[in-house]
Amino acid sequence: MKLKEKMQATISADIVSSTAMELKQLMEVQQNINELIHQLSAQGFISWGRVSKGDNIECYLKDPKNSLRVALLLKSFIKKTPLYVDLDAPSTEVAGNSGTDDKSKSRKKRLNLFTTFGVRIAIAVGSMRIAEESCNVMDGEAIYASGRAIEQQKTSNRKKITIKSTLFFHAEDEELNDRINAYLGLIDVLFKRATARQCEVIFHRLTGKTEEEISKLLGISQSAVNQHSTQFGWKAIEQVLKHYEHIKF
Repeated sequence: MKLKEKMQATISADIVSSTAMELKQLMEVQQNINELIHQLSAQGFISWGRVSKGDNIECYLKDPKNSLRVALLLKSFIKKTPLYVDLDAPSTEVAGNSGTDDKSKSRKKRLNLFTTFGVRIAIAVGSMRIAEESCNVMDGEAIYASGRAIEQQKTSNRKKITIKSTLFFHAEDEELNDRINAYLGLIDVLFKRATARQCEVIFHRLTGKTEEEISKLLGISQSAVNQHSTQFGWKAIEQVLKHYEHIKF
């Protein structure tokens, strides 16, 4: 009898409008994400991860169970990032032929996209041939699938940038795909309308902290923590995570 292949998970992500950022700001964001990846690894949420090609993030999980929680941790962590903008400072994107005012307006629009969406994230559940941190190699069905999902969303070569969705899921089971992507569509809406402070509270809730612990950590009242959680829609997130973490992948 052929044994069922053990499923693993990967997460691929890219920072929205990263090329519109000042180099210093982008480097700070990259450093903060690297620190988060180390924390997630140390706490057992992921096996390992990396920031590659400047604005791309990849994580490998032996057990897919935590993959949605990790994706939402990344999303809330990046969306709570303050963006200090000097439109006169050079960005990391290659200069074009547009006038100064047009470039400034275009850059402001792109930076607003970062504030609104933060990051695009794709989860893929599948097999992996190799995922070895010591040689920095990920190779297999899952990482290809999550990488393709992000590449299909790239907007760097389009004159008009539109972002409809930022959370994606892929597995071989089409029924599961439809179900999880429906959940992610609703979660996407919650994140799009969320403030930086709400995302900060949700980030800590995703790590398992209580309202009292978050209150002390952020220096705000427990009722304020509860209000931010409620306004975001934390109860809905909890229900989706509970369902997802009981799926037999």
